[in-house]
Amino acid sequence: MKRTFSSLFPAVVLLFTQAALQAQEKQTLFDEFKDGGVWLIPLAIFFTGFLALTIYNIIKIRKKPFLQTEVVEQIMPMIEELDFESAVALCEANPSPLTNILKAGLDRLSESDEIDPESIEKAMAEASTSELAGPFVMVNYLNVIGSLSPMMGLLGTVVGMVGAFATMKESMDDATAMAGQIQVALLTTKYGLVVAIPSLFSYFLFKNSYGKIVAQVDEIVGKFLFVLVQSLRRSYEE
Repeated sequence: MKRTFSSLFPAVVLLFTQAALQAQEKQTLFDEFKDGGVWLIPLAIFFTGFLALTIYNIIKIRKKPFLQTEVVEQIMPMIEELDFESAVALCEANPSPLTNILKAGLDRLSESDEIDPESIEKAMAEASTSELAGPFVMVNYLNVIGSLSPMMGLLGTVVGMVGAFATMKESMDDATAMAGQIQVALLTTKYGLVVAIPSLFSYFLFKNSYGKIVAQVDEIVGKFLFVLVQSLRRSYEE
């Protein structure tokens, strides 16, 4: 067993060197894609998905569409004056995740004649889960691509190495065929990482940005609930 391994090891090193030299001779991306075979097709699909998701999240994961602070600044005085109809109308005229959450609390308030902060808070929490979960799904797809791409590359690597050793088993003289199999293994690993690294980087970047937005939404919702409850209690006391 040791003798067999010792005799095969130099041949494997030689084949890897030859495959690397062949890879260097290939100048175009199309040539590498052609040499990589079918294993690069899913990686190309993953890369296309990465680009599409990155552009989508750049457009969507921004503070202004989520928060609409200028609308919130108009709603707060209405809440203090107990002008709930105007506040609801303003939320409906400016739909966004935050205004939809605030509207859910006002709708729950209109359903009861009593002050029930827990019920209002629960309605807003339910709306928050619904409104904020959707956009993060598109961010999380980047993590899926970043995780699957190296696995797909690894699968192509294993298949390429199995093919190389199968060719070696049949004939040690067919170095070109063995080098081609090893080249497939190297290319799938290479492009699996090429897709995975920027995908994971984008995922963590958008995840952090979205986390900050969600934190600001929670802060505004908490302030809104406090102002609402205080205004209602003051009106009942009067």
